Amino acid sequence: MNIDLFIYIGLFFSAIYTLILLSFVFGISSLTHLRDKYFKQISVIIAARNEEKHLPALLKAIAKQEYPTNSFQVIIVDDRSVDNTWQILSNEIKKYDWLQIFRVTEENPELVGKKGALKLGITKAKYEILAFTDADCLPGRKWLKEINALMTAETDFLCGYSPLIGTGRFVGLLKNLERSSIFAVIAGSFGLGWDITSVARNQVYRKSNFMKINGFAGIGKQRSGDDDLLLQKMSPVIRKRNFIFEPLASVESFDKPNMQEQIHLETRRSSKWKLYPLPIQLLTLFVLVFYLIIACAFILTIFGNLSWLQFIFLNLPKILGEFILLDVFLTRTGQLKQLIVFPIAEILYIPYYVYFGLRGTFGTYKWKK
Repeated sequence: MNIDLFIYIGLFFSAIYTLILLSFVFGISSLTHLRDKYFKQISVIIAARNEEKHLPALLKAIAKQEYPTNSFQVIIVDDRSVDNTWQILSNEIKKYDWLQIFRVTEENPELVGKKGALKLGITKAKYEILAFTDADCLPGRKWLKEINALMTAETDFLCGYSPLIGTGRFVGLLKNLERSSIFAVIAGSFGLGWDITSVARNQVYRKSNFMKINGFAGIGKQRSGDDDLLLQKMSPVIRKRNFIFEPLASVESFDKPNMQEQIHLETRRSSKWKLYPLPIQLLTLFVLVFYLIIACAFILTIFGNLSWLQFIFLNLPKILGEFILLDVFLTRTGQLKQLIVFPIAEILYIPYYVYFGLRGTFGTYKWKK
């Protein structure tokens, strides 16, 4: 191997990677600060499959919203549950005037996963602004208030921060820092007008735009993708997009304690790469190749083919770019404490990204049927 050529290639990839990260920093700073003050009506739509243990807490969190109860409705669709989800919903609906419940008993082969339940909920929604979360989530008390403020007359899409809860402190910080890197990319890309990905746990769009693109048609047979694939499909009709940074509007999500389930979740997240538009495929492929270069550089350094100074010089722009992006994002979301584990995350993230990137592309996963 020509070591000098390898170093030049590595420095080139490192420079481009760092410029991409800094462009996302610029994108975050470019997001509009315009806010509406008048109350708009919002339909909250939630698909629930076997969520008997989470639904009461979810509904209590929604009941605590700092938003007029006559300005929103909540539609929960029981998505073929085999536990007591429907019984719990039938009891809970007596407590809340704003709650409506519906039931899906069979999966539509054209709308697999939770898309069938979401489509039913969207069809039943009375209002133009649609807010989405999951049944195992806890929206902050200012969630609807912040959605109302950011959904200005020209804004068509929002995504918001959603940290994990219910896991150990150290592991939780590591997992949330990894999630925060994704949310930072979402926020930064929104500021650049580029719809790369989104997260269904805290997502908002207009019903008219959903109908305009014929809903989930074309992506309905993919078991996931009601967030990122839908966003990419909806992109041509989106005028402006924004990100919900407000800490009290974040949507907490319970972590998956089962390791096997977590592996399948991460594999599922990575499996949609082949369905992404070409520019996004090229971006993620570039990152994968760059991380492989860094991994090879580490091996070469261990065996003495590269000096530690050369290895550090190759990594330094990457580390600084990632730190700056995360610092800017976490400052806005009030989660700077996550940076405590940044050095450890820098060590673990490359093998994590490479493993699940390859597993998601070439492997299989199991998920809710």
